[in-house]
Amino acid sequence: MGSTSMELTVSALSPDEKYTLISDCVVPRPIAWINTQNTSGIVNVAPFSYFNIVSNEPMIVSVSINRRHDNALLKDTARNILQTGECVVHLPSRDHALQVNASAAAFAPNESEATALGLALTPSTAVKPPRLADCGIALECRLHMHVEVGDPVVADLILLEVIHLGVADDLLIDGRIHPEPLDPLSRLGGADYAIVGERFIIQRPK
Repeated sequence: MGSTSMELTVSALSPDEKYTLISDCVVPRPIAWINTQNTSGIVNVAPFSYFNIVSNEPMIVSVSINRRHDNALLKDTARNILQTGECVVHLPSRDHALQVNASAAAFAPNESEATALGLALTPSTAVKPPRLADCGIALECRLHMHVEVGDPVVADLILLEVIHLGVADDLLIDGRIHPEPLDPLSRLGGADYAIVGERFIIQRPK
């Protein structure tokens, strides 16, 4: 990198410029591929990359879901979680990339992405929304907290408590989930996705 830098005043940027820059800065981002079920029983499947760990005790993860730009309405996933209090968060692998991307399309609320995309479902253990049968990791979650972001509201920050964890047998090795067999898919900026590259170990200081 060069010795000079470009200074950007955030308040002078358009919403699209802000989205592009922050999405390019914070990379790679893990993907939460979330199953929810509406009050009519229709299964919604959608990916979100504003996703991370909050705490381990209790085990809580966060997902931020931007509202629809045209009228600031809740997206189906957020609405279903707030109405039912439950969801399943999957960690997709490289093999799921095309399906993950396809599930990001604007399906109608009464249309199931699982049905439209041919995604096989299997019952969950502790929540009503089913799991994606082909995913190696499924976090069955209950709503812990909801925070509306912005004035007017532009996003919904949702904290989810993981109450049950499903892990494929070949992913759990000596009590740990290793990245190589998981082959997790992640998001970069723009239309770019990524997978885990070179891995190295540095022991944390005591």
